[in-house]
Amino acid sequence: MSAAALALLLSLAAAGAAEAALPSPPFALDVTPSRVAPGQPVQLELTRRGGPGVWDIYLMWAFSPEAAFLTPEGAWSPRPVAFRVRVPAAGPPIITRWVVNRAGEIPLALVVVEPGGDPLARFTWTFRPEITWVSAPAPSVPAPLDAGTLAPLAVLTLLGCALILLTGGPFRA
Repeated sequence: MSAAALALLLSLAAAGAAEAALPSPPFALDVTPSRVAPGQPVQLELTRRGGPGVWDIYLMWAFSPEAAFLTPEGAWSPRPVAFRVRVPAAGPPIITRWVVNRAGEIPLALVVVEPGGDPLARFTWTFRPEITWVSAPAPSVPAPLDAGTLAPLAVLTLLGCALILLTGGPFRA
């Protein structure tokens, strides 16, 4: 585990009192739908809450021992890659499509820093991170049909049916 990833994990884990003192970010992150199958798209919407300044926006996989940043192209990067750079806090929402490429519960952390700031350095955070969850359950795989186990049962069933037909069974007149 890299030192930067450890620092990120510790700073997100220590989100309690220190982050409660930080204000909400000038953006809100919404994911629609929040539950999809892997390989399906979701809509990411960054709603601007207004205010002064321009900001770099990072979308990170929260609570992971390794740092992972969602790139503008929708891939994961182990290095800090801004999802959007120099974004004004006022204006229309930013809406983009992302194809969920992993199964499981994905905690997306919205981290907003000053342009050029380091999203891994907790002291550069002006706002508390905002976390949104995406659920992408792995598809269930049907149990394979085991012909070796079913063959003796099929043979016994056919023999039983043949015996009943040949002897007239219990319905003999």
